[in-house]
Amino acid sequence: MHTITDRVASSSLRLSNRPSEDGIDRTEHFFGAMKLSIRIICALLFVQLCFAAPNSNRYDDEDSQENSIADVEQGKQVHQFDLLIFTQRWPITACYEWRETGKEHICGLPTPATVWTIHGIWPTKLNTIGPAFCNKSAIFDVSQLSPIEPQLEAHWVNVEKNKPDDSLWEHEWLKHGTCAAEAIEQLNTEAKYFGQGLSWLEQHSVSTAFATNGDIKPGFNYSLTTLNKALYDYYGKNVAIECFFDRKTHQQFLNEVRICFDKQLQSADCDGIVGLERIVLPNSRVGTVISNCNAAKPIFYPDAVPKKQEEEEEKEVLQLDRDVVYETVYEISDGKTEIEVILV
Repeated sequence: MHTITDRVASSSLRLSNRPSEDGIDRTEHFFGAMKLSIRIICALLFVQLCFAAPNSNRYDDEDSQENSIADVEQGKQVHQFDLLIFTQRWPITACYEWRETGKEHICGLPTPATVWTIHGIWPTKLNTIGPAFCNKSAIFDVSQLSPIEPQLEAHWVNVEKNKPDDSLWEHEWLKHGTCAAEAIEQLNTEAKYFGQGLSWLEQHSVSTAFATNGDIKPGFNYSLTTLNKALYDYYGKNVAIECFFDRKTHQQFLNEVRICFDKQLQSADCDGIVGLERIVLPNSRVGTVISNCNAAKPIFYPDAVPKKQEEEEEKEVLQLDRDVVYETVYEISDGKTEIEVILV
């Protein structure tokens, strides 16, 4: 069977064998016909290659963090993970961090403010970030949380007051809850996911851990060794301690404590969390701690949100103004001439 290219080549050869016309040399006819046939052959080959190529997607070669830890089970994508990280955060530090990351950011605190609250339950693959946003078609329905909404407002608090009150819940469910729901029946609905968080907070509160082991109270500085010892003695597992670093004051604040559970919802060590590495603690019974904190510096456990630097500077200026005024009045009042108060 002759191919398209064979037929084109044959045609060009026949064209080249025609007698010359109007004095045009036969050789010129031949080379002209060959050039034309080569162009036609190249065009046809290009068309054939395009139609012969298998169906492909431009995303086939891309390997995102989410897809890299996914499996396919009976035609359905299942995102694999090893641990559930139950993250509690100190709302005072979270509020301060939010305020410091944007001039227009406004933060709000629960009442009372000195209680540990929930940040989220995060399915995590060891030594990997994610999975996340496992169900792209999921929609957050806050009405499903109506029976427990008062408890969530008190214990799963959104300190970012520039955003809707339920924006934290929506974010946590869509990013993390949808992944937990794929593999764990006890977490496969909004009500179950958030209800489990409330249950874990009651059973594993950092406030209780600090009060029981070490009598650690807000308003003081503590070493990473002291904090870790109190938490390890209470939970009996390696937890993770996360700090917020204030670039202006170069101070580190206690921000979050992360407790880990396996897929059977049993306590587990928090090894393999990306971003929080094991740090050696000299002269410590525990030996190491999973943290991003600087073990060589104190960690402040704040009892109030630090005032803005601008407010402190304004106070200093006002105090300076008062000092100048008082000095001026004193100098004039000692004179024998008329007293004139000058405000500077």
